[in-house]
This record gives sequence, C-alpha cells and structure tokens, in this order.
Amino acid sequence: MSDNEGNAIVVTGAGSGIGKATVNRLANDGANVVAVDVTESSLEWTKEFDSVTPLAGDVTDSNTNEKMVALAVQNYGGLNAAVLNAGVVAQGDIVRGSMSDYDRVMDVNVRGVVLGLKSAVAVMASTGGSIVVTGSVSGLRGDSGLWAYNASKGAVVNLARAAALDLGHLNIRVNAVCPGPIHTALTKDTRGTEMGDAMEARLPLGRFGEPEEVAAVIAFLTSTQSSFVTGAAIPVDGGVTAGTGQWATYSGRKRGYL
Repeated sequence: MSDNEGNAIVVTGAGSGIGKATVNRLANDGANVVAVDVTESSLEWTKEFDSVTPLAGDVTDSNTNEKMVALAVQNYGGLNAAVLNAGVVAQGDIVRGSMSDYDRVMDVNVRGVVLGLKSAVAVMASTGGSIVVTGSVSGLRGDSGLWAYNASKGAVVNLARAAALDLGHLNIRVNAVCPGPIHTALTKDTRGTEMGDAMEARLPLGRFGEPEEVAAVIAFLTSTQSSFVTGAAIPVDGGVTAGTGQWATYSGRKRGYL
C-alpha cells in the first residue's frame, strides 16, 4: 500500500535516468502515470506497465504539456501530481559557451517547466495537488563550465518557491528536488575517471547517488505524506552541499585527496 496508489501523475523526461526511475517507482506504488519523453523509442520500456501511458513530445511545446494533462484526465480521471523533470545540459565556460546552447538549456529547463506548471494548475485548481520540479545542486551553487545549466537550475528552484507562494491557497504544493552527482547519462563520462574519483572525494557518503534514490524523494513529495511541505528545495546529494567544497571528506582524504 502506498500513498500514491490510484493517483494520476504526469512525469516528464521519463525516457531515462531520474525520470525513468520515478515512473518505475510510482507505477510499482500503484499510481497511474503519463510518461513523457522526446521520442517514442525512449518510452518503449513503459509497455511493461498497464498503468503507464507513454507520450512522445517536446516539453517546450505548449501542445505537449496540454496533451499530457489531458491524457491523465481522460485515462485516469484527473491529475493528482506532476513531476516536471525533463532537462538538458550544455558544457563550456562563460567565455566559450554559445548563446544557442544557452537558449536551448533555458528553453527546456525553464520554459518547459513553466508550461508544465501552467497546464497542471489548470486541472488542479479545483482539486489541489502536488507539483515536483527537478532542480539541482547546480541551482543552489555554481559550477565551473556549466554556466547555462547553473542559470537554468537556479531559475527553476526559485520558480518552484514563487509558484508555491502563488498556488498555496488552491491547495497546490510546489517543491524542487535538487540532485547532486547521480549515476545517469549526464554523468556517465565521469565513471572510472580521475574527475569522478575527485567528485566522490567531496561527497560525505563517498559515492554517487542512484536515480532510484531521487525517485524515492519525488514519490514522497507527490504523496499526501508530504502534505505540509511546499516551497522547499530539497538536496538529494550525498551531503555535498553541507560543506564549503574546499576540502575532501574523511574518506576522500584516505584515498589521497585534500
């Protein structure tokens, strides 16, 4: 038995990583899910669930956002929660990074969330509900070489706070989860590298997280167990934002890092 059982929930960016793990978690908890991703092929795996409706579309398109909400209402009778998780990253420092990269990152990571919020609220206004936005520790602190991503995730985190203030009177809760280093496609190039080892040396838990660990926090936020939580930005980061970032952790120092 789960507090998400029977709920109708939309999840964007559902083709891989945190989004895929979230759909799996919610479906296994008994929720009915509309899983959204860019291509049909990335959603083929959802066929194993009778309670998941796949939708291929671009979250920067208002039609995709309206359709995902309409599918939840049509197939499952309403919309209890929305997980606005779709995101992209572009690397390159502020000097070398292009404005086209910046525009794309802001379009997906911010505009896509705004459109999702507006579409979800149109249905939730009469019933209440929960909206979870995937932020990042990169929206709480800065990173070298990720300026566009930092800007987008900082915007998303503060958007969640502002929306929580605007929507609380409608009994709509809005929160942001802020993952740290997680084993997803975005971090696969760091595995087994000196960079990956150095990142782990600054994580109090001494390891990258798994998508399922973020999905567990998202599932809590979509459920009624979090009924008095709104406007929060919750790090799911192995403790990395607890420190200044200047020194390696105890386990990291034992591995030779300072």
